[in-house]
Amino acid sequence: MDNLKQASISKSRSYTACLSEAHSMFFDNVRTIFSRTWIYCLALALVSAVYLSLYIHVMLYGNNTGVTIALCVASLVTLAAEIAYYAKVISLVNGRPMKWNIARCTNIAACYIAFCVVLVSVYAFVAYGVVMAKQPVSLVEMQPLFYIFGGVSIIVMFLLLPFIYVAMKYLMEPESRLGKIIFKSYKTGLRHWGLIFTALFIATLCASVCAVLVSIPMFIVLAANSFSVYGVNFIGDPTGLPSYFTEIQLVVFTLTFFIWEYVNIFILFVCYFLYGSISTKEKEKKELVKELKG
Repeated sequence: MDNLKQASISKSRSYTACLSEAHSMFFDNVRTIFSRTWIYCLALALVSAVYLSLYIHVMLYGNNTGVTIALCVASLVTLAAEIAYYAKVISLVNGRPMKWNIARCTNIAACYIAFCVVLVSVYAFVAYGVVMAKQPVSLVEMQPLFYIFGGVSIIVMFLLLPFIYVAMKYLMEPESRLGKIIFKSYKTGLRHWGLIFTALFIATLCASVCAVLVSIPMFIVLAANSFSVYGVNFIGDPTGLPSYFTEIQLVVFTLTFFIWEYVNIFILFVCYFLYGSISTKEKEKKELVKELKG
């Protein structure tokens, strides 16, 4: 039996209760979660480490065709590994088959990627229009536009919060269809925006603190690599790094990402209890209205 021990999902909860239940659900089932997901998590951590290593290589040493192709392949493999990992975690919660959860997680990821592509395309179109209308344009003159893009991105991020409810509803209710529920469920999530924002803000803050602490070895490795490249290219010093530094970097990155992904499960469980709380509140609201009309 894959399902985890958990409190009833059909209960109206405050943001503190959602955080508390998510914490309890994670630590009450930590052994089961680890035993069922470690291979998926390790695969995701490894390919993420490879992707980051390739990206750092491009930033420090420059780009070439081979590295570009490897970076694209690594990004696609990382996306596939992430979908598989979270599909496995979700299967522990909803009890649905892995194949079913992979399909649903893929649909959600596709919607998110499509939205990001559209948003970036709009930014690129606007920036191109500014450059063409006022040639030549320096980076200093473009700064106000970049600030506007940053502000718009923050607003969009806030507006996307209700989609947390949409995604969880789609993952937890087998009869739901993403195209049919997306707008109605978004409106439902929007009515509870404050609850979603507060709970996820605190959960993300807690997870970020843990992530920073876990990432200290990775920051040390990155700093050593950067200082070595600077010394070789600008001062003429020898590299000073051992010949097996690449292997050390890969191991450190992998372990860091491995722990990160388990920290992220806490946020996923918070979203799960937010979904249950909002659904229950809406159901109670409908029943109350029905009683008043009757």
